[in-house]
Amino acid sequence: MWVLCRGVFAAGHRHVIGPSTVTRSEAPLVVGSLRTVFGLVPRTTATMKSGSLNFFLSSFPLLTSRHQSDLTIPQVGGGLTGSAIGTTIAARNIAVEATQFKKMHLDTNSPMVAQQARRMLFATSIAGQNIDARSVGLLLNTAVYFGMESDAKLVRECVDYCLKNDKLVTVDVVPLIVTACATLKSKDAREVIEMQAMKTMRNAKYLDAKNVTNIISAFSKTNINHEKMFQFMSKRVQTLGRLGEFEASHLVILANAFARLKYRDKNLFACIARRAMTLRERVTVHELVPLIVSFSKIGLKDPKLSRRFASKAMEYVDQMDALHVSQMFMAFASFGVRYDQLFGVLTNRAVELIDEFNAQYISVTLSAFQRISINNPELFDNLAERALAVVADHDAKDISRTVTALAHFGLKDEELFKRLASHAATLADQFEPLALVNTVYAFAKTGFAQQDMSVALSERSVHLCRTFDASEARKCLWAFVKFGVRDPRVLSPLFNRALALHFDFFSDAAGTEEIEEIFDVLGSQFCPPLYQQYMSRGAA
Repeated sequence: MWVLCRGVFAAGHRHVIGPSTVTRSEAPLVVGSLRTVFGLVPRTTATMKSGSLNFFLSSFPLLTSRHQSDLTIPQVGGGLTGSAIGTTIAARNIAVEATQFKKMHLDTNSPMVAQQARRMLFATSIAGQNIDARSVGLLLNTAVYFGMESDAKLVRECVDYCLKNDKLVTVDVVPLIVTACATLKSKDAREVIEMQAMKTMRNAKYLDAKNVTNIISAFSKTNINHEKMFQFMSKRVQTLGRLGEFEASHLVILANAFARLKYRDKNLFACIARRAMTLRERVTVHELVPLIVSFSKIGLKDPKLSRRFASKAMEYVDQMDALHVSQMFMAFASFGVRYDQLFGVLTNRAVELIDEFNAQYISVTLSAFQRISINNPELFDNLAERALAVVADHDAKDISRTVTALAHFGLKDEELFKRLASHAATLADQFEPLALVNTVYAFAKTGFAQQDMSVALSERSVHLCRTFDASEARKCLWAFVKFGVRDPRVLSPLFNRALALHFDFFSDAAGTEEIEEIFDVLGSQFCPPLYQQYMSRGAA
């Protein structure tokens, strides 16, 4: 066997084989070359066509069936180069290679990498193969990552394996499987998730910090409320936290996962916070900021804890970039407590980094100040000037937040408003109901009107008004009255929506003056029944 193989490679794959002598010490070198040619490891220098390989095997009777069965011959097709594709390749080798493709795609976001990975995975099967649960988890996870659905052959086989071989799935594999099944919509995938939840509960008290973190993060993506399991995991987190097992990266993932789950356990979050404080300088700014953001999202009102976070954040202000600064403004605004000293140093840092602010950072920062009602003219001027430079980068949400915040403080930058209004007209189809209502209401509040924006957003409202509540219908009608909109195709649907919600429409005391102005200008021509109710209420 070794004589033949060495002779073939020495002759450059010619069919004439000269005499040669091979010792046992040389055998690994030949096997390595053979593995490279046959695709058992990733190749970078050369590929061989399957036809040539078949001719090679058929030409030498000394390659017995036993020897041939030890070789894995890839079915190469489609003109692909690099990794061999075919169901005859060992599935666990495919799992490793697919994971490498995933890492490469995360780094480069290359469509060619994704295409090659999908073609390899679509040609892969685990049927009849002796494969371990971890390889199955890796295959399922990467297959779902690259867009394969429940009806794909490999996905079906992997899910079926998980259902039939649950005892082989260890706790370190659970996150891979749950994360993949969270994306799939099939009943079998849901059953797999439930099975892994039961397994997690049974093994909760034995899990280490890494497994606890990964499992909770995976289940947070399922949108399934496993309340009992979360209780077990919460207790385990608190136990490991008291023992000092968690690193800063673990704490960030845990806080974000429990916030996504809306699991409001005060003791749990207090434990995570205490551990974060004890890590001191081992916590970097890239970990502290997401941790504070997660705490702000969960909605726990703990002034003592938020003050400790404020004190900690001030130590890291000089290391923050524009994203961090905008996130800190919003996080502490969400806590609902004014920290003038922190906001002061964050303002100085924002002014230093103003050229790094993009449209999203600007809108989030302004929205944070609106939320906590702190007027900061110096920062607002800098942000407005920067917003002019990046108008084209604003999406519908950015426009809505920026205009609403400026209107809240009674600020009207004509040039900025003109350009944002023109940009809003081009993005009209992207506006969601709340963003549209807030945008037109904010413009109307400042007395600003522009024809192209008025027409585009009023036409968009016709498609969204069915989802409006009474307050949103009133604000939208009042804004369009201010803009001079009189098109029945726009106003009639809005009036009909208000009529459907007439009790709430008239009962909001904050909108009394706006309702009066609407009917004083438009009268009964667009909706006589709603006008009659308005008049009868006025008489009463």
